Amino acid sequence: MKDVKKVIGAAILLGLAVGIYILGSQEGGRYITLRATFKMGGAVYRGYEVEGGVLVFKFERSGDFFTQAIETKEFTTREKLSPEKVIMEINTNGQIKRYEAKLIEEKGDVVIYEASEL
Repeated sequence: MKDVKKVIGAAILLGLAVGIYILGSQEGGRYITLRATFKMGGAVYRGYEVEGGVLVFKFERSGDFFTQAIETKEFTTREKLSPEKVIMEINTNGQIKRYEAKLIEEKGDVVIYEASEL
């Protein structure tokens, strides 16, 4: 009878530990990587903001001349997040355009999204 109680007690403790681990990992979210493709050079990364449930990666271009070169760069959040949507925002001389990113890959605690202004 004592062995049965020990087994039941161990099973309960194991179940609690697994539950705490799962809840803790869900609350923290994941690191979000944006693979951004630009149709013109000169875009400077200005960081990211969370607007409600939307994660917005912000870029800026200023000046009169931009090279016509397609370039792709990756940017990752410094903290774990759980956004409903990921957006790439490009401000070119005050003209703001937003592009919705698409989920392309999940690797452990990193989620990779891709957006393009092409």
